[in-house]
Parts: sequence; structure tokens; C-alpha cells
Amino acid sequence: MNTPPLPEHDLSATEQCVMCGMCVPHCPTYALTRNEADSPRGRIALMLGMHQGRLEADDSTRAHLASCLSCRACERICPSKVPYGQLIDAARARITPLHSPPRWITWLRDGVLLRPARLRLFGTWWRLLQRLNLDRLPWPRPLARLARLVPPLVPILRPRANYPATGPRRGAIGLFLGCMGPVFEAENLRAAIRVLNAWGYDVSIPENQGCCGAMHQHGGDPARGQTMAAGVETTFQPLGLDAVVGVSSGCMAQLAEHTDLPVFELSDFLVRHVPSPLPALRAIERQVAVHLPCTQRNVLRRPDSALNLLRLIHGLSVVALPGNDRCCGAAGTHMLTHPEQADALRAPKIEAFRTLGSDQLCSTNIGCAMHLGAGLREMERSAEVIHPVRLLAEALTAPRITSEGASVGSQPPGQSST
Repeated sequence: MNTPPLPEHDLSATEQCVMCGMCVPHCPTYALTRNEADSPRGRIALMLGMHQGRLEADDSTRAHLASCLSCRACERICPSKVPYGQLIDAARARITPLHSPPRWITWLRDGVLLRPARLRLFGTWWRLLQRLNLDRLPWPRPLARLARLVPPLVPILRPRANYPATGPRRGAIGLFLGCMGPVFEAENLRAAIRVLNAWGYDVSIPENQGCCGAMHQHGGDPARGQTMAAGVETTFQPLGLDAVVGVSSGCMAQLAEHTDLPVFELSDFLVRHVPSPLPALRAIERQVAVHLPCTQRNVLRRPDSALNLLRLIHGLSVVALPGNDRCCGAAGTHMLTHPEQADALRAPKIEAFRTLGSDQLCSTNIGCAMHLGAGLREMERSAEVIHPVRLLAEALTAPRITSEGASVGSQPPGQSST
């Protein structure tokens, strides 16, 4: 466990802050509002007041704390090493009993996303709506917001327990699916299996992995979030794996901070362990822009992994999306609870992508991909944000993975798995 967690509701670390203000220019929400209470320094002042008993957690205080993206750009720059991420989680835990998240958010999180059977049913139903072009009907709010965020869905992933290496065997890896992965990231996960096998790794996918707990960790219930992360650790720990990887940096950041598992975001693991010789890769002649999630940059601290991985593909022009130093506004459920703010933070990234004229946009975090994808689809209905591993899988000549977990012959470039 990299960082010992603060006791629940403990805000004593606010006393480490010297109020220097170095964090303020790096805060996306302050850049939008120019309100000191929406900056890290201002929020720490509010938390310090709560800690010292001088401030009530009223609606105004809650609003400023709730609007924080937990992007942790401030934490990375802080000369006093204030554990801002832990503090904002603890503060939200303190105010949540009085100011609970919207009921529909709690229902969506606990009643759908954490219920695999219900989520699969939703995925099947929504894919049918998409095929019939009914997903863009004028749905009532907040369902309309959800509808815009759902990407084009492919058949749900129903994986086998094990996939043996197709290249010279180098070890065994566990693949963390995430609660949303089999429905919303099925194609990314198929690509992950295929590339890891080609890299020489057996891939194990244990059943009933559970959720990493990030939504609860940052949504006012860090104790439950850490319990859920511990459950993931209990699932993978006995398997004797060399590492546990996942296609969502947000999930892997949660597991990196709250478990003792050797966890990696997938592109980071692959670029750290490039085989020699490299598996045969087809050239891909296109330009790809790479979005950098906050969890990849500020928590996992591996900002260049996706860029360096994609540079293995001959012919691929790889550029960093301008503005990667700022949060896109997704921030877990933030894009649902604060839609105007989330869209305002996303807008310059969509414009940057349009200006670049790139053929595709890549991101290593599911929430960012959904949020950015919704913005792109407002410009072009077919636009999609993919994980970098999809391009590697496209370039490989190895067999691909079907929705039922079987291996079939080589796939033409750009063709989707079925």
C-alpha cells in the first residue's frame, strides 16, 4: 500500500498547508470560477475550519467541496506534500451524512453498476436501442445525460478463466475487468487479452472480481471504497500472479493506493515489458491524439506510457492532446452531478482534437473516454474514444478474442470483434 490512509474523517493534515498558493494556478475549477473557495487552498481552508470546529458544514461549504474534481494536480505540485486526495475524501465522508449524493446517483452506482446481472441486462437493452437509433430520443433528465455518455456498445465480454500466451511465455498476469468493463469496455478488454498473450503472458480472469471502490472512495464513503479494494486484493492475491493490470487508470489508481497488489494500468505495463523481439505489427497510417487522464498523471505518475507504447507501431503519428495538464471534467460521477462544469472543462479538449485533425482519440480511463466520446459525438456521430491497446491489437497478426472467449483467425485492420 503506497500511502497509509488517514483515519476516516481525519482532517488534521490540513495543518501541513502553508497557504503558499502554488497549487492555485493548477486547479481546473478555480480556472473556471476564479473563486478562492473553489481552489485547493480555499478548500483546505474550509476543511481546516471544519477540523478546528470553527466552521459548520453548511450547503455552501458542501458545494465547494463537492465541486472538486479530485484530479490531484495540486497534490503533485505541493511543496509541503499535503495529502490533498485523502483530505477531500475525508471531508466528503464527514459531510455526506448531512448532504448525501443525489439519490439517483446512489441508485445508479449501487443498484446497477455494482450488480453484474442488471448491468449486462442494461447493456443488452441499450445496444438494441442504439441499433434501432432510439438512443437519441428526447429522454427525460437525467436519463438524457446518461444516454449521451454511453458509447456505441459491442457484444458483452464473457471471458474464460485463462488465456495462454501466444508468444514465448514470460509470466502470468491477472486482468482486472472493473465493474463496468465487460459492458462498456468489452472491445478494450478483448484487445488487452490479445496483446498480453502476444507479449508472452498467460492471462487469468477470476470470476466475481468486484469493483475497485473508487466511486465510493471519492463519493463520501471512503471506508466502503477501501473495503471493496481489499475484496479485489483477496480475489487476486492467492493466484500467485506477476502483476494485475487493468484498462482503466482510475481503477488501477484506487487499487495502487489501497492494496498491496502489484497493479499497473495496461499501457504502462506493456511499455515497461516490451518483448524482444517485438511481435510482428502491421503499419497503421493515421494520426492519433492521446488524452492523459489525471489518475495516470497525478496518482500513478506515469504520464508518458500510452504515448511511448503507441510509438511502437510503424506509420502511426502519435501526438499528445493539447491541454493534457488539465482535467477533462469527467472525474468519476462528477460529469453527472456537475454537468455544466464538466462540459466547460471538456470543451477546450474537443476543440483541440478538432484543430489537430487526428483520426482517433485515445484515453486510458473509462470515465474520461465516455465523457470525451460524448463531446466528439456532438460533432460526428460515429466518433469513439479507444484505449491505446486497441491500436496494438489492430496491428498484431495474432488471433483475436471473440465475445465468448474463443480465439479465431487474423482480423483485418479496423474491423471490430464480434
